[in-house]
Amino acid sequence: MANLMITKQCNLKCTYCFANEFVNRQNDMMSYENFLKCLDFLMCDVNERIGIIGGEPTLHPNLKKMLVRLIDSPFSHVCLFTNGILLDRYFNELRNSKFQILINLNSPEMIGIKNFEHTFENANIMINELYMKEQVAFGLNVYSPYMNVGYIFDVLKELHQKKLRISVAVPNLDGDRNIDPLDYFKQMKPMLQKIVITLLEMDVAPWFDCNYIPTCILDDSDRDIASKYMSTLKRSNMMHTSPICQPVVDILPNLHVVRCFGMSDYYKVSLFDFKDISSLKRHFSAKIDGLAYQIFPSEKCGECMDYKAGNCSGGCYAYRSSKMKKAEAAIKQEIYG
Repeated sequence: MANLMITKQCNLKCTYCFANEFVNRQNDMMSYENFLKCLDFLMCDVNERIGIIGGEPTLHPNLKKMLVRLIDSPFSHVCLFTNGILLDRYFNELRNSKFQILINLNSPEMIGIKNFEHTFENANIMINELYMKEQVAFGLNVYSPYMNVGYIFDVLKELHQKKLRISVAVPNLDGDRNIDPLDYFKQMKPMLQKIVITLLEMDVAPWFDCNYIPTCILDDSDRDIASKYMSTLKRSNMMHTSPICQPVVDILPNLHVVRCFGMSDYYKVSLFDFKDISSLKRHFSAKIDGLAYQIFPSEKCGECMDYKAGNCSGGCYAYRSSKMKKAEAAIKQEIYG
């Protein structure tokens, strides 16, 4: 997937935001000309999924124009990542079947009751009045073992949704990137269990984003749950998605590119240095993934057969970015003195 970050502006200030190196710190917006350059670059593979991200992409003054251009393009899969507050401005364009809309819905306490209610109303109109049920999905960012999640179940029930995308918050630049990811996931596990079990009881399929749960965190009780709700889990990506982190590719407004926001402070390149998206992904895999996999995110990973066999990546690579910088500096010192 290739994500186009069309703006760094956002109308919310979520403390856990993984893109906080950029969001609301600069006023950059992708020009329409740069947007067209991105589409030309991606045209080599029209089957590539495109994500429109921010910031909050619905703040971009040219978003309607961009959506119309995408409608007329050969790309068949485009996902708009949004908090949903301003979606009513774009109903006409988003009704095109090539668009998917992922609404990352935070609690009323975090975004305010007015914003929450307006987002719910936008989703309700799209699903029940504009017949866009198959195009709309909700996402939940799990950032604390103590957060309120009851609201999301109520929304899923009322809007008859059968899938929820779950993102375990990755460490942002304001957070501690030197924590042991296994300890972090152990802290988060009770909350994740609560969410997943509740979803399965509702016959809602949980779909996990990257930052996969390390396999050693799971135990027999988790496998028993999986066995009990296998029919629902078969509709989830938990049963058939590789837990190994792969390059996403996020294209910034100035056409610099990062492997993903979790690794944005580690390495950036220019879009113009590559001929297509495949060569760009191969470059990130060679430059980042190989080194990342050699650096254990936790001491326990060195003894883990799943890690050695390539069945687990030990959580987001961002947890080891500082170790990678030190390792790369040591390699350069050894080579160049």
